[in-house]
Amino acid sequence: MSRLISAKNRRPPREGESGSPWPQAREEGAILLLVIWILALLSVVVLSWAQEWRTEIKLSANFRDDRQCHSLAEAGIYYALTKLTAAKIAENQPLGLESKDNAAAANLWNGDQRKHVLELPGGKVEVRVADEGGKINLNQADEVVLRNLLGILGFPPGKVPVMADSILDWRSRDVRPHPFGAKSGYYLSLDPPYPAKEGLFDTVEELAWVRGFAGIDTARLSTYLTVQGQSRQINLNTAPQKVMLALGLPPDLVSNLIQEREIAPLRSQDVLPQLSANPQFQQILPYINFKSSNFFSVLATGMLNNTEGAQHTIKAMVQVDNQGIRPRKFLYWADDYPN
Repeated sequence: MSRLISAKNRRPPREGESGSPWPQAREEGAILLLVIWILALLSVVVLSWAQEWRTEIKLSANFRDDRQCHSLAEAGIYYALTKLTAAKIAENQPLGLESKDNAAAANLWNGDQRKHVLELPGGKVEVRVADEGGKINLNQADEVVLRNLLGILGFPPGKVPVMADSILDWRSRDVRPHPFGAKSGYYLSLDPPYPAKEGLFDTVEELAWVRGFAGIDTARLSTYLTVQGQSRQINLNTAPQKVMLALGLPPDLVSNLIQEREIAPLRSQDVLPQLSANPQFQQILPYINFKSSNFFSVLATGMLNNTEGAQHTIKAMVQVDNQGIRPRKFLYWADDYPN
């Protein structure tokens, strides 16, 4: 009984009293708490480093994939140039000689913007070659053709006159604007302001500065428009369907011409009599030809086989002249082009 009472009445030792376990317990608790805080801090630091390492590794992998895709796209550009050279040589052969082997003729890359897929080690390349002579010249086309094309491309009917007239005003030095066009007075009222160019277009993408084209992906319009050369004539062997319709050719005739040129190149001796026989086509005759130009655009997209989303697109504009001192001359090279 006395032991129980003494234990019950025992008080905690005061500070400074010897033989007491309490100060030591407090010290051990403080040390434990300090260790826990240090471990938590180290965990945060290590996790932060790990996140940075993961980010760096991912960025490095993305850069590696992009460089590989870039190399594939570049290989596609130079391969397309060899095919273009072969197509130009075949085109200059005497009438009938180039179509003796239809299989070989169909394998030529004549610039009709058809997609070609090249399987290469580690990936593939999608290549499209466009003869700029098969497009409507943005610097030479008249108002009727421009309006026809813009309407065929699906732009609102009320907006088409504004777009067409604004193109004419942008490239013209005339002081007076067209009825639906715009000169510097309009562009200087914008934020930020800038003057009208009043000169020829340097690229199709320049349309982004022209009234009526705000918010439009003008790079897509390069499928149908060009600024290369000084001719209004369009090559029917490479012109897209919508370009041929914009010239005023009826849909059924356009479909027939596209089918025929897939078998063998169209020749003036075969097509012109069909058009000349119809009075409504008389005004179209001065605007068509059957020879490719010396200007070609090549769009090549390199992709990896086992990496989803990894791709790189290059667009090049090249002048091809097999008879000149320089058979190939690059006029334009756009890396990482939007595709």
